[in-house]
Amino acid sequence: MHPLIQPLARARFRRIHRAFTLIELLVVIAIIAILAGMLLPALSKAKAKGLGVRCMSNLRQMGISLVTFSDDNGFYPVGINPARGNSWIWPTLLREHIGTGRNVDLFKCPAAPPQAQWRVLFGSKLPAEDGYLADEVRLIPGSTNFMSYGYNVWGAFAGIIPNQGLGVYKGDPIAGETKPSSIVNPTEMIAIGDSNWDLKRKGDRDWSGFIGMYEERQWPLDLHNFRANILFCDGHVSAERRTELAAQLQKDLGPKERVGRRWNRDNTPHLNGK
Repeated sequence: MHPLIQPLARARFRRIHRAFTLIELLVVIAIIAILAGMLLPALSKAKAKGLGVRCMSNLRQMGISLVTFSDDNGFYPVGINPARGNSWIWPTLLREHIGTGRNVDLFKCPAAPPQAQWRVLFGSKLPAEDGYLADEVRLIPGSTNFMSYGYNVWGAFAGIIPNQGLGVYKGDPIAGETKPSSIVNPTEMIAIGDSNWDLKRKGDRDWSGFIGMYEERQWPLDLHNFRANILFCDGHVSAERRTELAAQLQKDLGPKERVGRRWNRDNTPHLNGK
């Protein structure tokens, strides 16, 4: 190489391989942090939306089981069996009807914590009944685990006669099984939805297998972008704001009555609890 070219080549090599200065490195880190800050909310929102879509898919499948169960049996599942320690039976009856066996993923809201997920355990020494498998441990209100979906057993208010929900106690003459023919408006009547297990939202983990309007602890939990996913008696699913699920959150009588009707099989508000 020509002696005059060698110094130029070395200088170009040094320029190409010059290391970052501390200021340049800090600038790059700052840019990366800004980009991450811009992307993370979008990623979190996309993840939350995905969980909401999966939850709605679960409810749609439960809706198919609910409709076909009521068609085949002439009544809807009831909430609990008092003869077995008030064990939840509406989810097991639907599980049995849909034929998923030990698989209960359908009954787990993906946005709920692990403790709010149904765990299939054995060792009860009880027979197969109410949709439970032989020797399966019953789901008992108030146990270690709780539920992420709740069933509309009472209607707008507990204790109304005749009962306005889908049925509370197995075989009970007043609050027992509900016939599909008694549902005046299936497209508007709430059946199953996100239950309130969140203690920070005044939730009730002991009775998280129920949803209702009668007490705040039973209001469906709006954990999907400030909406609760709700299955209606005709099988369709909708994402609803809490103001559309609890008449107590409405100021005017008209909207209060509209919300109250959604819980009751006679499509009447029953806002006075009677």
